[in-house]
Amino acid sequence: MNIKWLIVAILLIAVAASGCGDKDTTTIETDEGQTVEVTTDQDNQDDWCAVGTSWKMSDPKTGQEASWQITGSEVIDGVEMCKAEYNTNNPDDDVVKMEWMWSEDNERVSWIYYNATGDVVYKMETKDGKTTIEDESGQVTEFQSSQ
Repeated sequence: MNIKWLIVAILLIAVAASGCGDKDTTTIETDEGQTVEVTTDQDNQDDWCAVGTSWKMSDPKTGQEASWQITGSEVIDGVEMCKAEYNTNNPDDDVVKMEWMWSEDNERVSWIYYNATGDVVYKMETKDGKTTIEDESGQVTEFQSSQ
C-alpha cells in the first residue's frame, strides 16, 4: 500500500470519528481494482472517539490488505487519548503496524510505528507545544510545534 492510501485512510477515519455517517459499511472500488471499506457506527457517531469505526483496503490481485480501526482510549498523564491501529500485510512495507493516539482537542498526538518483527521503527509525540521524534536507533529530535 502506498502513502496515498495511508492519507486517504487517515482522512476517512477522521470523518467517521467526527460523527458523520450512520451505522453501515460503505464499499468503494478504485480505478486500480482495489476495494476500500469504511464502517461507522450510529451508536458512536457523537463520540469523538468512535470505537469500532474502521477502514479497510484490499487488493484482490495481490492479496495485500491495509486497515485502520479505532480500538479504544487510554488515559496518559491525565489526558484521555483515543487510540487507533493500522495494520498491513504488504511484505514491501517497512512498517506493518502503527498505533495512533490523539486527545479530543488534538493538542496531544502520538504515533508509534512497528516493523514485521514487532520492533519499534519510529515514535512521534506532540505534547505541550513540543514534538519529539525518536527513530529506531534511539536518536531523538525535538522541536517546537505550531498547532
